[in-house]
Amino acid sequence: MNLDRKRGNDRVARVIAALGLALVTNLSVAQQSDAKPADGGQRDLQRPNLVYILADDLGWADVGFHRGLPRTPNLDRLADNGATLNTFYAQPFSSQTRAAMLTGRYPMRYGLQTLSIGPESDYGLPAEERTFAQALKDKGYRTAYLGNWLLGHSDKALWPTQRGFDQFYGSLGGLAEPVLRKDAKADWYRDDRLIRESGYVTELIAAEAAAIIEKQPAASPLLLVAAFDTPAKYWGAPRTLIDSYKEVEDDARRSYAAAVTALDAAVGKIVAALEKRGMLNNTLIVFHSDNGGALPMRFATGDGDIRSPVADNGVFRQGKGSLYEGGVRVAALAHWPARIKPKTIVTQPIHVTDMYVTLLTAGGASLEQTREPDGVDALPIIAEGKLTTRKGKEILLNIEAFHGALRAGEWKLIVHTAMPARIELFQIANDPEEAENQAGAYPERVAEMMARLNDYAYEMAPAKYLGEPGNDNRPVFWLENRPAR
Repeated sequence: MNLDRKRGNDRVARVIAALGLALVTNLSVAQQSDAKPADGGQRDLQRPNLVYILADDLGWADVGFHRGLPRTPNLDRLADNGATLNTFYAQPFSSQTRAAMLTGRYPMRYGLQTLSIGPESDYGLPAEERTFAQALKDKGYRTAYLGNWLLGHSDKALWPTQRGFDQFYGSLGGLAEPVLRKDAKADWYRDDRLIRESGYVTELIAAEAAAIIEKQPAASPLLLVAAFDTPAKYWGAPRTLIDSYKEVEDDARRSYAAAVTALDAAVGKIVAALEKRGMLNNTLIVFHSDNGGALPMRFATGDGDIRSPVADNGVFRQGKGSLYEGGVRVAALAHWPARIKPKTIVTQPIHVTDMYVTLLTAGGASLEQTREPDGVDALPIIAEGKLTTRKGKEILLNIEAFHGALRAGEWKLIVHTAMPARIELFQIANDPEEAENQAGAYPERVAEMMARLNDYAYEMAPAKYLGEPGNDNRPVFWLENRPAR
């Protein structure tokens, strides 16, 4: 099938999915089936295993559970037997999302709000920021991080093994090619030691995850983070999978679809390992992309100049790096048979910072800390259909020198400070495509949300990226943003 025709045929379905019209109300309360979760007993409801899976630059519409082209049977099964998180927000760039995930705090609080940590950067996630691995390790969890770290590599104090993870297997700076060769040196580590491996990185991570699960002591709970480099590094996808997408005319898009299916197979291997050990019923699995799918940019950023729009973000505007929905609203699901009912659809907004509080609460770890999390426990929203406890129902999508965005209830404000400066207000609940700027029609709401955004601006730490000599200090522009004359 022609890809453009496929996208056209699915457009109405995606708008419906984005609006959550299958739900009873516009309050974005989780709709749940009458099916009951498997009875895991009292022991199952205590100290669950926690498996956190990150995709890299995955388009919102590039999964089967969002009617996407790439085949993702394993992810679809998890979504069908758990919860689809239809309004899950990540940060616009990779390092930002990982930092927010691990700390439960907005990246602007510790200087990671601008772009990602580059291969030559000397900074990383500050040591004083507590991670969920540190908190859960204190509670007796065995902890492992696999895949792309992207939170600092210039000093060993920034490495995963110093941030609460017992084991690390992966790339510190994200420089490894998607296919490793033992005769070539690569950015690939086991714990604190540079090693040489051979194979497709996506499969290596899945195999390592399965091995960790196989060896996990029954008396200890597990925290496992698997941060894949797919589908961002789609050019390494196996030829057999690429050839299985003959209906896709564009070569890059065909390889990308194959990479998504390879990622799905890796997820399936992790789930199979959990099933084999009898751990699946009492394991909370969280899956999402680290940002929206990558779309064309006008000039290079720290992540490179992307000219071929291989990803599909559905009806959402723009992609990776943008504060429009296509950049920060990502494909996501949660699966925990002992707690989450099958076929749950959640349309309440959830932010990646919520995962820190959610995991600590589920694992019985302490939330007492000097730096207060910005996130809230999302499990009552996901598993019980409760309304969010977030103050003002407000989510800071990001703020930096060049732009900022805030979602409050059904409204979203985007402020662009780079010239030509502009303010945009969207009623996301009814306009997920962000097609109608209502800033002129609702000046009081703009003023209210602008005041909150300015409050965050005053709390913002200096951006570490901008403090490094030689870094590009210009804002990132997308093709769509060229001002009309």
